[in-house]
Amino acid sequence: MSAAVSQLNQIPSPETIRDATREVLSRPEFTGPSSWEQIVIALLKAMGDWLNGLASWSNQHPYLARSLAVILLVAAIGCLMHLLYLSLGDRLTFGRNKDAEPVPRSRWQILEGTATNWREALDVARRKINEGDVRRAIWIAHRVLLGLLDEAGAIRLAGWKTNSHYLGECARNHPWYSTFAELTEIYEQAVYAHRITPPSSVESLVIRVDHLCKEHAG
Repeated sequence: MSAAVSQLNQIPSPETIRDATREVLSRPEFTGPSSWEQIVIALLKAMGDWLNGLASWSNQHPYLARSLAVILLVAAIGCLMHLLYLSLGDRLTFGRNKDAEPVPRSRWQILEGTATNWREALDVARRKINEGDVRRAIWIAHRVLLGLLDEAGAIRLAGWKTNSHYLGECARNHPWYSTFAELTEIYEQAVYAHRITPPSSVESLVIRVDHLCKEHAG
Protein backbone atom coordinates (compact mmCIF):
# COMPACT_ATOMS: atom_id res chain seq x y z
CA MET A 1 0.00 0.00 0.00
CA SER A 2 2.80 2.43 0.80
CA ALA A 3 4.48 1.70 -2.57
CA ALA A 4 1.28 2.59 -4.46
CA VAL A 5 1.00 5.86 -2.55
CA SER A 6 4.63 6.64 -3.35
CA GLN A 7 3.99 6.10 -7.08
CA LEU A 8 0.96 8.41 -6.97
CA ASN A 9 3.04 11.09 -5.32
CA GLN A 10 5.57 10.88 -8.19
CA ILE A 11 2.95 11.74 -10.87
CA PRO A 12 3.61 15.36 -12.04
CA SER A 13 0.97 18.00 -11.59
CA PRO A 14 -1.22 19.11 -14.54
CA GLU A 15 0.62 22.45 -14.71
CA THR A 16 3.94 20.66 -15.05
CA ILE A 17 2.53 18.48 -17.81
CA ARG A 18 1.19 21.53 -19.72
CA ASP A 19 4.54 23.34 -19.43
CA ALA A 20 6.42 20.28 -20.70
CA THR A 21 3.95 19.88 -23.56
CA ARG A 22 4.32 23.53 -24.59
CA GLU A 23 8.11 23.22 -24.50
CA VAL A 24 8.05 20.14 -26.72
CA LEU A 25 5.59 21.65 -29.21
CA SER A 26 7.65 24.85 -29.47
CA ARG A 27 10.64 22.97 -30.86
CA PRO A 28 11.48 23.60 -34.57
CA GLU A 29 10.45 20.13 -35.66
CA PHE A 30 6.89 20.77 -34.45
CA THR A 31 6.51 24.33 -35.77
CA GLY A 32 5.14 25.09 -39.22
CA PRO A 33 7.08 26.93 -41.96
CA SER A 34 7.86 30.60 -41.36
CA SER A 35 6.39 33.37 -43.50
CA TRP A 36 9.71 33.67 -45.39
CA GLU A 37 9.75 29.93 -46.06
CA GLN A 38 6.15 30.12 -47.24
CA ILE A 39 7.08 32.90 -49.69
CA VAL A 40 10.04 30.88 -51.03
CA ILE A 41 7.87 27.78 -51.39
CA ALA A 42 5.18 29.79 -53.19
CA LEU A 43 7.78 31.28 -55.57
CA LEU A 44 9.28 27.88 -56.31
CA LYS A 45 5.82 26.46 -56.92
CA ALA A 46 4.92 29.35 -59.23
CA MET A 47 8.21 28.92 -61.11
CA GLY A 48 7.59 25.21 -61.44
CA ASP A 49 4.07 25.83 -62.76
CA TRP A 50 5.45 28.38 -65.23
CA LEU A 51 8.14 25.99 -66.46
CA ASN A 52 5.58 23.23 -66.82
CA GLY A 53 3.34 25.57 -68.80
CA LEU A 54 6.29 26.64 -70.97
CA ALA A 55 7.21 23.03 -71.63
CA SER A 56 3.62 22.25 -72.56
CA TRP A 57 3.47 25.26 -74.89
CA SER A 58 6.80 24.37 -76.54
CA ASN A 59 5.53 20.82 -77.15
CA GLN A 60 2.47 22.24 -78.85
CA HIS A 61 4.46 24.80 -80.92
CA PRO A 62 7.94 23.26 -81.48
CA TYR A 63 8.99 25.46 -84.42
CA LEU A 64 7.87 28.70 -82.77
CA ALA A 65 9.56 27.70 -79.51
CA ARG A 66 12.81 26.95 -81.36
CA SER A 67 12.72 30.32 -83.14
CA LEU A 68 12.04 32.13 -79.87
CA ALA A 69 14.94 30.31 -78.21
CA VAL A 70 17.30 31.37 -81.01
CA ILE A 71 16.16 35.00 -80.72
CA LEU A 72 16.66 34.99 -76.95
CA LEU A 73 20.10 33.41 -77.35
CA VAL A 74 21.18 36.05 -79.89
CA ALA A 75 19.86 38.81 -77.61
CA ALA A 76 21.74 37.37 -74.63
CA ILE A 77 24.98 37.16 -76.63
CA GLY A 78 24.49 40.75 -77.81
CA CYS A 79 23.95 41.97 -74.23
CA LEU A 80 27.02 40.07 -73.06
CA MET A 81 29.19 41.56 -75.82
CA HIS A 82 27.89 45.04 -75.02
CA LEU A 83 28.75 44.58 -71.33
CA LEU A 84 32.22 43.36 -72.27
CA TYR A 85 32.70 46.39 -74.51
CA LEU A 86 31.64 48.75 -71.70
CA SER A 87 33.96 47.09 -69.19
CA LEU A 88 36.95 46.64 -71.51
CA GLY A 89 36.43 49.55 -73.91
CA ASP A 90 39.07 51.63 -72.16
CA ARG A 91 41.65 48.88 -72.64
CA LEU A 92 40.81 47.53 -76.08
CA THR A 93 41.01 49.56 -79.28
CA PHE A 94 39.49 46.91 -81.58
CA GLY A 95 41.93 47.55 -84.38
CA ARG A 96 41.75 51.33 -84.23
CA ASN A 97 44.94 53.06 -85.23
CA LYS A 98 46.64 54.37 -82.12
CA ASP A 99 49.61 55.81 -83.96
CA ALA A 100 47.76 57.98 -86.45
CA GLU A 101 49.06 61.53 -86.13
CA PRO A 102 46.29 64.13 -85.86
CA VAL A 103 46.18 66.94 -88.34
CA PRO A 104 47.41 70.06 -86.48
CA ARG A 105 44.21 72.00 -87.12
CA SER A 106 42.12 69.07 -85.82
CA ARG A 107 42.79 70.26 -82.29
CA TRP A 108 40.52 73.23 -82.84
CA GLN A 109 38.00 70.98 -84.54
CA ILE A 110 37.21 69.42 -81.16
CA LEU A 111 35.53 72.74 -80.29
CA GLU A 112 32.92 71.89 -82.95
CA GLY A 113 32.61 75.43 -84.22
CA THR A 114 32.40 77.07 -80.80
CA ALA A 115 35.55 79.08 -81.46
CA THR A 116 38.62 79.17 -83.69
CA ASN A 117 41.24 79.20 -80.91
CA TRP A 118 41.60 78.36 -77.24
CA ARG A 119 41.44 81.92 -75.87
CA GLU A 120 38.29 82.68 -77.80
CA ALA A 121 36.75 79.44 -76.55
CA LEU A 122 37.52 80.33 -72.93
CA ASP A 123 35.84 83.72 -73.43
CA VAL A 124 32.77 81.84 -74.65
CA ALA A 125 32.95 79.59 -71.56
CA ARG A 126 32.92 82.63 -69.26
CA ARG A 127 29.96 84.04 -71.11
CA LYS A 128 28.12 80.75 -70.76
CA ILE A 129 28.69 80.82 -66.99
CA ASN A 130 27.21 84.30 -66.79
CA GLU A 131 24.24 83.09 -68.84
CA GLY A 132 23.72 80.17 -66.46
CA ASP A 133 24.74 77.50 -68.97
CA VAL A 134 27.29 75.86 -66.68
CA ARG A 135 27.19 72.53 -68.49
CA ARG A 136 28.24 74.13 -71.77
CA ALA A 137 31.02 76.05 -70.04
CA ILE A 138 32.40 72.81 -68.59
CA TRP A 139 32.25 71.16 -72.01
CA ILE A 140 34.23 74.02 -73.60
CA ALA A 141 36.85 74.21 -70.84
CA HIS A 142 37.39 70.46 -71.01
CA ARG A 143 37.87 70.57 -74.78
CA VAL A 144 40.30 73.46 -74.47
CA LEU A 145 42.39 71.63 -71.89
CA LEU A 146 42.46 68.51 -74.06
CA GLY A 147 43.75 70.61 -76.95
CA LEU A 148 46.38 72.28 -74.78
CA LEU A 149 47.58 68.92 -73.45
CA ASP A 150 47.80 67.64 -77.00
CA GLU A 151 49.88 70.64 -78.06
CA ALA A 152 52.10 70.14 -75.02
CA GLY A 153 52.66 66.49 -75.97
CA ALA A 154 51.04 65.14 -72.79
CA ILE A 155 48.31 63.32 -74.74
CA ARG A 156 47.45 62.62 -78.35
CA LEU A 157 43.96 63.46 -79.53
CA ALA A 158 42.05 60.67 -81.26
CA GLY A 159 38.37 60.31 -81.91
CA TRP A 160 38.14 56.81 -80.43
CA LYS A 161 39.68 57.71 -77.07
CA THR A 162 37.63 58.15 -73.93
CA ASN A 163 38.29 60.40 -70.96
CA SER A 164 39.75 57.39 -69.14
CA HIS A 165 42.20 56.93 -72.02
CA TYR A 166 43.33 60.53 -71.79
CA LEU A 167 43.72 60.43 -68.00
CA GLY A 168 45.75 57.26 -68.26
CA GLU A 169 47.87 58.72 -71.07
CA CYS A 170 48.71 61.93 -69.22
CA ALA A 171 51.58 61.45 -66.76
CA ARG A 172 50.54 61.93 -63.14
CA ASN A 173 53.56 64.11 -62.48
CA HIS A 174 52.56 66.49 -65.26
CA PRO A 175 52.00 69.97 -63.78
CA TRP A 176 48.54 70.15 -65.37
CA TYR A 177 47.38 66.69 -64.28
CA SER A 178 45.53 67.76 -61.12
CA THR A 179 43.53 70.36 -63.04
CA PHE A 180 42.89 67.87 -65.82
CA ALA A 181 41.67 65.17 -63.40
CA GLU A 182 39.39 67.59 -61.54
CA LEU A 183 37.93 69.03 -64.73
CA THR A 184 37.39 65.55 -66.17
CA GLU A 185 35.48 64.46 -63.05
CA ILE A 186 33.24 67.54 -63.19
CA TYR A 187 32.80 67.00 -66.94
CA GLU A 188 31.64 63.40 -66.38
CA GLN A 189 29.17 64.50 -63.69
CA ALA A 190 27.75 67.42 -65.66
CA VAL A 191 27.66 66.01 -69.20
CA TYR A 192 26.89 62.35 -68.56
CA ALA A 193 25.28 62.23 -65.11
CA HIS A 194 23.53 65.63 -65.51
CA ARG A 195 24.52 66.68 -62.00
CA ILE A 196 24.43 70.35 -61.09
CA THR A 197 27.86 71.87 -60.48
CA PRO A 198 28.17 75.19 -58.60
CA PRO A 199 29.00 77.99 -61.06
CA SER A 200 31.74 79.25 -58.73
CA SER A 201 33.59 75.92 -59.00
CA VAL A 202 33.27 75.94 -62.78
CA GLU A 203 34.45 79.55 -63.00
CA SER A 204 37.48 78.68 -60.87
CA LEU A 205 38.38 75.83 -63.22
CA VAL A 206 37.91 78.02 -66.31
CA ILE A 207 40.28 80.59 -64.77
CA ARG A 208 42.86 77.88 -64.09
CA VAL A 209 42.59 76.61 -67.67
CA ASP A 210 43.01 80.19 -68.86
CA HIS A 211 46.21 80.49 -66.81
CA LEU A 212 47.47 77.24 -68.35
CA CYS A 213 46.63 78.59 -71.79
CA LYS A 214 48.64 81.77 -71.14
CA GLU A 215 51.49 79.72 -69.68
CA HIS A 216 51.53 77.49 -72.75
CA ALA A 217 51.42 80.43 -75.15
CA GLY A 218 54.08 82.35 -73.27
